[in-house]
Amino acid sequence: MQNQNTSLFVGLKISEKLQDLLDASNASVKPFFKEKNPAYLQILQINNEQYIGKVTTGSTSLENLSNMLMNVKTMIKMICPMFVLTEEAIKVFAVAPKQVQSYRY
Repeated sequence: MQNQNTSLFVGLKISEKLQDLLDASNASVKPFFKEKNPAYLQILQINNEQYIGKVTTGSTSLENLSNMLMNVKTMIKMICPMFVLTEEAIKVFAVAPKQVQSYRY
């Protein structure tokens, strides 16, 4: 049985290169992030690593997960067009709400 406080997160680890690209596009990335709003990108700390992606609460369908995956990929490409994103880089995690934070500069 799934815990009602658990969310699913679809995203990728923020590598040094991705962090540099995010930092370089400071002004352009703000519209893509909004704290605790699943329509926007979120930054999560998972196992002492930072990940960027989207969160959905509770259960969801495979179609919704697929849509989230495409949305994350599209947003990352819009924010960091020079970043090479591979399919293997995208992960799905079960997370507690306290792990979700907004992106701040």
